[in-house]
Amino acid sequence: MKKLGALFLSLFLTLSVLGTANAADKPTRVWMDGTEVQLGASNPVTENGTTLVPMRPILEKLNVAVLWNPKTQTVTGTKNGLELSLQIGSTTATVNGEKKKLDAAPKTINNTTYVPIRFIGETIGYKVEWNAAQRTITLKTAAPQAAGSTGFLWKAENKGNTVYLLGSIHVANDKMYPLRPEIESAFAASDSLSVELDLTKVDQTAMQKFLTEKGIYTDGTKLKDHVSAETYNKVVAILKANGLPGDSFDNYKPWVVTQSISSLQVQSEGYKPDTGIDLYFTEKSHKMNKPVLELETAELQLNMFNDFSDGLQEKLLKDTLDSLAQADKETAETSIDLLSEMWIKGDEETLTALTKSSASEPEYYKALLGDRNIGMFNHVKEYLNSDTKSTYFVVVGALHMVGDDGIVTKLQKDGYTVVKQ
Repeated sequence: MKKLGALFLSLFLTLSVLGTANAADKPTRVWMDGTEVQLGASNPVTENGTTLVPMRPILEKLNVAVLWNPKTQTVTGTKNGLELSLQIGSTTATVNGEKKKLDAAPKTINNTTYVPIRFIGETIGYKVEWNAAQRTITLKTAAPQAAGSTGFLWKAENKGNTVYLLGSIHVANDKMYPLRPEIESAFAASDSLSVELDLTKVDQTAMQKFLTEKGIYTDGTKLKDHVSAETYNKVVAILKANGLPGDSFDNYKPWVVTQSISSLQVQSEGYKPDTGIDLYFTEKSHKMNKPVLELETAELQLNMFNDFSDGLQEKLLKDTLDSLAQADKETAETSIDLLSEMWIKGDEETLTALTKSSASEPEYYKALLGDRNIGMFNHVKEYLNSDTKSTYFVVVGALHMVGDDGIVTKLQKDGYTVVKQ
């Protein structure tokens, strides 16, 4: 478990808020099969809840042949026998001669033609997803695995109520999808979704305000006054290696630096919060108008970090720095990839070992798991004891499920029957 950087990796099994705090004020970005589409100086715009993007960059990336008729203000695209046509200012498009209704009409802004990206992508055959927390639009070609990811799923029943418990990883990549049918079926059968946080509704401005008020030193001291010279020098080295000034984090507390560097590592290895398991189901729920219930708040999670002792804050920072350095020296399989692999295989033995590793730091374990598990457990008990005879789908960080203080363990100790699915 030392190879995994247990404290570093446990953050991505327990905290939804990781990866969202730095997303405020980001322009909308478009990704296609893991590669960002370069839109030049023209940013996407939103009309009536529909995102429009510059026409030529997206169509060229999709390998669509484009014909522009300036007289009729019509763009025609062709690819593999498919022909689509859109007209500036019109909410009617045609696909192989058949009329289609658009949610927003194409338009011209500063001599650049903008088209609705969801219509374009889905017409060409891509799956189009929007992530509000990261302000990203993702186009994906279908590349299903022979068998879906196993994950960690349990089922509890009481008084006619059913609770499905899914242990999540909050950052993921496309390799984790599709999920096995049992997980998707449990979600489909549920009346509501419960998550730590609804990341699509996180107030990014409020989070930035929180970080400014609580994550910055106001007493005249700097980061180097609160951590060892060795740790500080490693922070400086990472900043410079990424083309940033070495003093960029000088005013920030170690927990803020840890979160920023953690996000840097997972993103550099191709993992993103917008593909995390909980966000995947949150977005599906919103599309289906399925209620989404929150078990915690972003402030609760961030306050937990801020309340860590100076010693623990430095230890977490050092663990993160060491994990990043190890990934540079060895293969990526020494860090976040192993976490993904664990989830895909449903490796409960490794998950339990991570829980035990976290328990080696009592302050960390109590705040991250012990105290928070109690609140989540109480919510689940309320669901099971409800008179509504409903089905609930609960998705929280996988580390909250197992171990002596895990939700599943607590339910079993209280006499509930919990079955691994």
